[in-house]
Amino acid sequence: MSSRPHLARDKIPPGDIELHDNYVPGLQAGDYSIEVTHDLLTGTGSGAPSIIDGGKFHATQQFTVRGPQISIDPGAVLAKQPADSSSGQFDKVLPHVVLGDPMLPWERTMAAAENGTPWLALLVLTEDQLVGATTDRTRTINATVQDFLAKDSSVLKPALSREPDIATDSPCCYIQVTTDAFRAVTPRLTEAQYLTHARGANTADRPILGIAEDGLFSVVVASRFPTAGDAATGTKNIVHLVSLEGHEKILVDNPNFGEHKWVALLSLCSWSFWCHSEPKGDFRELAEALACLPNSATRAPAEQMWLRLSSPYPDNSNSTAPQRQVARRLNDGFVPLPYSTRSGESTYAWYRGPFTPVVAAATPQAVTATSADALIGYDPAWGSFDVSLASAFEMGRALAVSDSAFAQNLMALKRAARGVVDNLYQQYVSTHLPADGGSSSAVAAFGAMLNGNLMSTLGKAPARPSKAWTPPAPAAPPPDQHAALAGFLDSPQTRAALQSAIGQPPLSEHLAPIAAWLGQRILLYGVPFTQLVPQEAILPVESLRFFHLDWNWLNALVSGALSIGSQSSRDGVQDRIVGDYVRVSATQNALAHRDESRGVAAHRPRGSVNAAAAQTVSGLLLRSAIVSGWPNLAVRGYDPAGGHLPILRMDHLSPNVLLCLFEGIPSRVELRQPQEGFRFGVDDEGYIPLRNLLPSTDPNGLRLGDTFPDDLKFSVFDNVRSGLGYRVLDLTRLVPNLESALADAHKRSVAPVGPADLALQMVRVPEAIGFEGPDRS
Repeated sequence: MSSRPHLARDKIPPGDIELHDNYVPGLQAGDYSIEVTHDLLTGTGSGAPSIIDGGKFHATQQFTVRGPQISIDPGAVLAKQPADSSSGQFDKVLPHVVLGDPMLPWERTMAAAENGTPWLALLVLTEDQLVGATTDRTRTINATVQDFLAKDSSVLKPALSREPDIATDSPCCYIQVTTDAFRAVTPRLTEAQYLTHARGANTADRPILGIAEDGLFSVVVASRFPTAGDAATGTKNIVHLVSLEGHEKILVDNPNFGEHKWVALLSLCSWSFWCHSEPKGDFRELAEALACLPNSATRAPAEQMWLRLSSPYPDNSNSTAPQRQVARRLNDGFVPLPYSTRSGESTYAWYRGPFTPVVAAATPQAVTATSADALIGYDPAWGSFDVSLASAFEMGRALAVSDSAFAQNLMALKRAARGVVDNLYQQYVSTHLPADGGSSSAVAAFGAMLNGNLMSTLGKAPARPSKAWTPPAPAAPPPDQHAALAGFLDSPQTRAALQSAIGQPPLSEHLAPIAAWLGQRILLYGVPFTQLVPQEAILPVESLRFFHLDWNWLNALVSGALSIGSQSSRDGVQDRIVGDYVRVSATQNALAHRDESRGVAAHRPRGSVNAAAAQTVSGLLLRSAIVSGWPNLAVRGYDPAGGHLPILRMDHLSPNVLLCLFEGIPSRVELRQPQEGFRFGVDDEGYIPLRNLLPSTDPNGLRLGDTFPDDLKFSVFDNVRSGLGYRVLDLTRLVPNLESALADAHKRSVAPVGPADLALQMVRVPEAIGFEGPDRS
């Protein structure tokens, strides 16, 4: 989903939000007509004009605005809070859902409702309040539209006018609730507007999930606090995003259900969670566990937060030499894997992927290698192999061969580059043309002749030659043609000429898609997860691990991709020259990929890439229920000065694994609940702190959204519907009482309090956890 342009979207700093009462579209869903009439008038002077055309110039155009009615796109739901299938102490928070389309809750009109009244509501229910579908996790009934709208003496159906583009056999989902539950938990028609609002947020610190990366969202909040059970079992709460359309007549204090026992509601989205009386599996508990030893409340030392296996041996004098060798290898991020040599012997080899706990020393062979065997390392002291870079080379080659478009572009670039080199070499060895670089072509030589006194020479009588003419003898071939060609290819003039040609058509047309493809491989798109994390024990469940990015591994990966189609030593030399330019272009694409994918300005111009600085990349892998529970989890890296480090990649590798790459090495990393999905709720006693609603010019000196001093609070639990046994907000009482409390705090009236104002007062500050090394690195 995406939102239409919003002027303030790029001005919102990461971590800040804008709150809006609503985002009502210019035209809501429905049938419309445009009528145009053109009258011709007659009359002059002071006489009254009269119509002379008889209404003949008249036209009417019918058109329809369609909006979702029976279902919504599953991708429209960006976040659910509390998270689906989660367990925790949620009895003081109001569940809510974040939608990627900022206009969705207001795209349909409600009969007899004020403008700005949403057609959606979020209901929190328990199992005893739902009827039917006992085997479904959220008690949702699947049916066709025809079956749903069919009359039923026991079930009150919505008075819904089906839109023409919805077939009677279209599938839909609905729930049946008891009339008592409907009366208790459903918001009144006049209350619904306070439970829905729009937000503007900057999502530069979030994974790219196909959402509007910097824009508006809509939020629908429930009016009921979840029901909590005991600490051991808890209570299952079921949440449904329902359509209120067609039920306007019973969205009142004392609805008339007639003889019906149940009410049917279209369900557009649903999930469930378990609510306990004590914390269990909420964000804070999950986040704090990331910094602890497995299955323990003991804080893990910093060295155990790196992406590597734990060594069974200490690297000190108490260990034997082989044990110390194993400890050093494991501490450097290697893992032992089975390995079969070319001769058929079975042994083991060390392997390390691109994520390392240490800064790897530069390996120039990773750039110049033309085969995987050239990158196999062997330690004769211990008789062990290192296949890390060889595996990277083979992976790059496999990825390149499997992508026909890349292979075709690469072969076309190599053929075009070979043609350029052939022309340059012919000019170099030719005895007929000057080789001074300024006129080293037949066209240039002929032009130089035309620039001379050609006409005066043609007007003279031809002179007889004084001696017999003989053609110039061809130059003798070099004694070692292979060495001569290699020396020519490696010369600075050839390198400069070839790299200049690559940056211009037609070679640049082939280079662009190659550099873009390799840029994504540098960011490890398409690389299997087993190549990144070869053993599960390196990244256990509920863990966070940090790493450096090994550019030797990436260089080997690129070398493998560029090696396809090379057939001779000349190809190898030429590929190395072309590859230097391709690698720079690929790095530029890698640095700009995330910004371009998000549609924002690149954090640095492409031409300003410094190879050494660009290759300082670090990152983290997070494997936790936090990833699945908070899919828009914010991750921020800070430099020592407190500035934000650019994020090169942040993606979900699986539902519970998040990868994040930073340009640079952060001194501090924060995991934070997304600001567009923060929670609403109260403290343990049912109070909320009052926040300033006036701009910074207020005499109190508070900024917009700051809490008032002196601990000014408002009791939310004093404004719930009475006689129900569970807590549902009575917004007809809560809003006026909140206006009065805010007026006392501001010492002036701030009425009316709208949906955005209520959201600001009810918000609970997003939780975050920070990780900082002892040396801030």
